[in-house]
Amino acid sequence: MAYTLRSQMRAVVLAVAFFAIFIRLVSALNAWQLGQNTEIQSYAFCVVFPASLLLLFAFMGTARTKEGMLMRFGSMLQLLLILCLPSFALYLALGFPVVFFAVEIFCTRIPRKLAQPIERAILA
Repeated sequence: MAYTLRSQMRAVVLAVAFFAIFIRLVSALNAWQLGQNTEIQSYAFCVVFPASLLLLFAFMGTARTKEGMLMRFGSMLQLLLILCLPSFALYLALGFPVVFFAVEIFCTRIPRKLAQPIERAILA
């Protein structure tokens, strides 16, 4: 059996990512006009790189296991947080193992009555 993300969930994540990228670009351009070059100089590494990884995860295809797809979705959310919260980006990037730990706890310790509706909302 192969698992994939629901198209609605993928669309929401990509729409929020596009909005965050746009806001970060406008902010970087405004800072550049004021003479502060750091935001525009770091834009490629701080915005474009996480956004390209997010796109890669969003269109990667199917996964063999439910846990693998949930880890991919958790990584997408983590990258989205990195895009939206630039002041916490380093801490969020270092926190990727927490995503995998949270998915493992979700799959093994949460009762099925609670886990199944969440899985159905995310996975197709």
